[in-house]
Amino acid sequence: MAAEVQMYVVEAVEKQYDGKDKICWRLITSHEVNSFEDALHIINIYRKRWYIEQLFRLLKKQGFAMEETQLETGWAIRKLCVLGLNTVIRVMQLMQATEEENASVVFTNEEQQCLQHLNTKYEGATDKLKNPHKPKSLLWSKWIIARIGGWKGCSSQRPPGPITLKRGLDNFMQIFAGWEMAKNVYIDVGTQ
Repeated sequence: MAAEVQMYVVEAVEKQYDGKDKICWRLITSHEVNSFEDALHIINIYRKRWYIEQLFRLLKKQGFAMEETQLETGWAIRKLCVLGLNTVIRVMQLMQATEEENASVVFTNEEQQCLQHLNTKYEGATDKLKNPHKPKSLLWSKWIIARIGGWKGCSSQRPPGPITLKRGLDNFMQIFAGWEMAKNVYIDVGTQ
């Protein structure tokens, strides 16, 4: 066993945000850090770990509260977790959205049509409150889902987090179910 281990410290500070909850990571690692590229590699490793933490956060207390389930068998709890993971994966895809990705990565064509209608409702009167993303991109969808989840949409605000997106996605799925029923009722009445 080694008597000592050489440690390295990487500090990453959020520059584009000045709120009290500004990110400042001080990462201690045994990986050798001798250059800026080495430091970026360590930060990227930690970012991946952070996504895992967010996944568990969504499954636990702030999300689906899996730890409060009253199911008794391991099999039933596993099935509940798998069902929850469907939504969690969609939230995580939205968290990592880029302008190049199409909304169809996460949303069906019908869901995208509903999002298009909701976009006009959630956009504000000023240019600052308009959805700044390319229509039908995953970032465009993320902006709408975040607004449904309670995010204000201001550029001065921090980007929406996973809990806001989960809340928005939950609300959207209820809106979408109602939208689908209304379309079916309209079609049924119109054909008679």
